[in-house]
Amino acid sequence: MLMLCVAVLVSALLWLVVMRGDSDDLMAPPERPVGEDALLPAESRSPATISGREVVSAEPRTEQGALSPAGTLRVQVDVAPGVQFPAHYELLIDAPPAPRMIASFDDGARLATIAISPGRSTLRGRAEGLASRPLVVVFDGTAAVAPPRLLLEPASRIGGQVTESSGAPLSGLPVALLGASNIDVRIVQSDAEGRYAFDDVPLGAYRVCFGAADGPIAPVVPVTVERNEVRDVPPKAMPDLGEGEIRVLDRAGQPVAGARVQGAGQRGGWIDGESDPQGFVRARFLPAGTYFLNVSAADGSAGQGPLEISIGRIGRAVVHIRQ
Repeated sequence: MLMLCVAVLVSALLWLVVMRGDSDDLMAPPERPVGEDALLPAESRSPATISGREVVSAEPRTEQGALSPAGTLRVQVDVAPGVQFPAHYELLIDAPPAPRMIASFDDGARLATIAISPGRSTLRGRAEGLASRPLVVVFDGTAAVAPPRLLLEPASRIGGQVTESSGAPLSGLPVALLGASNIDVRIVQSDAEGRYAFDDVPLGAYRVCFGAADGPIAPVVPVTVERNEVRDVPPKAMPDLGEGEIRVLDRAGQPVAGARVQGAGQRGGWIDGESDPQGFVRARFLPAGTYFLNVSAADGSAGQGPLEISIGRIGRAVVHIRQ
């Protein structure tokens, strides 16, 4: 009889323990699904995802030199083999017609975040003795893209001087540096002494074009940049030059603003400009000869015409455009 009572008591105690465990499970809050964001601190969680990709905010930002609205873009910065990663570097963002933006980084981070406007931009990196080749990024302003990669390589400098045919310094002349790719084009203007310079040029083969890359007015100079070498291009004399003035009018003889005017000369030289409110486009550094002009306006109207350039004079032409 005693043994039977003990068995009943043990069974009752076991039943109470099981019921207590079940009631605890019923009172516990439901488990929250765990995803990638849930494992991050609250301040690090992305606001939304699209196909597993982070959405970059397109909120307007006000920063010196930045456009609004602007998003952000992450850029992977690396160095060439055997090169020490710099403690300080800069990223240059060119998105014409906006002014160049420069972002500086001092913490040695290899993943840099920059402000960038929607559209097409060209990115470059530079540090002391190092530079990257240009990288074109097309950014829609909202959806994230995989971080583009910039490789910092040993770099040097190319410089030279341009003169008139008489030997006097020629100021304001566009000089282009062309790399191996069609996007690796840099343009500067000669100063009051006729000098020009390209800094932060990665090692390799280049071409120096005088006047315009599309229509050089003097023979192109090949240049090879090697390690620890500053390349000085020998002084280059330009041919005798003239100037041009083109006016764009509609069928009624009224000036047309914002029309694109392009033209090439028989002996080099290139015209590429947009007409001002009075319909004028002015061009300098043109070799003598005939230029064949093509004009197009935003409304679809177009026109053509010749321009005659003489040495030391301003050649003038009027082009009427029509639908």
